[in-house]
Amino acid sequence: MAKVINGGLDALKVALSCMVLAVHCGFLGGNGTLLGYQLNSGIFRITVPVFFLISGYYLYHSLQRDPHSIKLWLRRAVTLYVFWMILYAPFYVTPATFEGLRGAIALIKHWVIGFFHLWYVIAMIGGGVMIYLLRHQSNRTLLCLTLLLYCTGAVLQYMRAYYEIPVPLLQHINNNDYVGRNFLFVAFPLMTLGFLIARNRLQEKITTGQTLTLFLFGCALVLAEATLHYQLQQDSLRKLNFDCMLSILIAAPALFLLPLRHVIEGHSLIPAKLSAAIYYLHPLLLILLIGIGFEESTSTAWMVLALTLPASALLILTSRRLRFVL
Repeated sequence: MAKVINGGLDALKVALSCMVLAVHCGFLGGNGTLLGYQLNSGIFRITVPVFFLISGYYLYHSLQRDPHSIKLWLRRAVTLYVFWMILYAPFYVTPATFEGLRGAIALIKHWVIGFFHLWYVIAMIGGGVMIYLLRHQSNRTLLCLTLLLYCTGAVLQYMRAYYEIPVPLLQHINNNDYVGRNFLFVAFPLMTLGFLIARNRLQEKITTGQTLTLFLFGCALVLAEATLHYQLQQDSLRKLNFDCMLSILIAAPALFLLPLRHVIEGHSLIPAKLSAAIYYLHPLLLILLIGIGFEESTSTAWMVLALTLPASALLILTSRRLRFVL
């Protein structure tokens, strides 16, 4: 049977990628204004968790068809990661990289945690491996592990903003966002939720009304949490954001379930590829614009989007011959 393309889900993915672009460009003042923070560090933070949910959902179906498909999944993910890390290498490989041990360690660090937005890909790889190893565990075990790890990541991120760890070394380590934002505390838990949704066919057991109610309630919680964080950091020069917001655990799965509840059949893979192209390309164009004097702003966000769309079209055409680029 031919695989049915979920056009609604693909359209959602395009919208999510545009939201990621907006976050990176400082849309509506970025974290410097209340509205900007509510969007960029609130509602728009639902985006990456939904991408992880999607990955876990489809990984379940892939493993159901063939447990050995994990090899192909891993090969594609690793190849994708290597390609984009090489493409972005000019932005993290500097003359200092070749000056002794410190430069080598910095380079290794970039590859382990991912450059800029590419943390998502390396985290997805780690999360996928963990799911494969734990795939036979019960729903209860996986759900408990998911909640434990995600909440641990959330606590670590909240501590980074609001609590000074008495041990200086631990405080220094936790000041890095990748301590709470990685495959263990973000990718694996969220991918597991997608995996469990697929395993239990949750979209068939929850009504549209329940899903919408859950989504609106989740969004209200995200907005409330973002507003609280903005107020708590009112006197801070650099307002931090949180990738493991607890409220996202409600909003992201609910948003993901909506296009699963009512599948709109798609007839092309282009929307899915467009979503990926926007995600992977937009930082390149943003960095180049900043390099010639532009600043992060709403107008810059629109400019980056305007440049990313035609560049994405070229990338999609390239992917017909070089599949590993998307």
